[in-house]
Amino acid sequence: MITFLDLYNECAGQPWSMYDPDAESMEDLESALKISINKALSYIWNLLPWSFRKATNYVKTKPNKAMYSLPNGIIESDVINGVTKYGVFYGKKNLEYMEDYDYQEEKTGEPEYFYIEGDNIYIYPTPDNMYQVKIKNLALAPCYNAEEEEILELTEEDDYLRIPEKYEKLFRNCVISLAMVYAIADESDENHAGYMRQYEDSLKTLMKYCNNKLTDKSIVW
Repeated sequence: MITFLDLYNECAGQPWSMYDPDAESMEDLESALKISINKALSYIWNLLPWSFRKATNYVKTKPNKAMYSLPNGIIESDVINGVTKYGVFYGKKNLEYMEDYDYQEEKTGEPEYFYIEGDNIYIYPTPDNMYQVKIKNLALAPCYNAEEEEILELTEEDDYLRIPEKYEKLFRNCVISLAMVYAIADESDENHAGYMRQYEDSLKTLMKYCNNKLTDKSIVW
């Protein structure tokens, strides 16, 4: 488990770093490096549908009830033969996304479509029995706090990354090297190019290990 304090000290201890790598509490952390770490974390986490972001949830329907709480995360999607398929299934069948749901007549039966409103997923036709709908999604939050609640960025010293152990070191290396790229910022600085190469190499290794492919390698500033 990598805590925010651990990650900060690892970044601060990198060659050519201008930061103190012996921070013991949040009071010791430099704001600029904290921002760079969270920026790097958010960028890499959302860069690809990493295998460690994937989760499967199930909704068990009830007769005459169409609305259910939507699991946390982003529903997976893929374009197949020009048609967008979503990670919402009844049995082996993809449920189609319904865009004009306000104009549909009331109907009951087995699940065929779904739509989203707020934090809820609606099944159409309204289920007439108990069915199991599978939802494949991508985790939205890259970290947890000490109470194991999902959070979008690291803010406290014992907040930690939600990365499985087998991916932890590879992901950490990516975050550290990109955080240093952001921290240096000046592209004319010779150390900037060195950290950029480290980031690109560590990203390639992580992608290979996770079997992901990247088409756009540009970094968002």
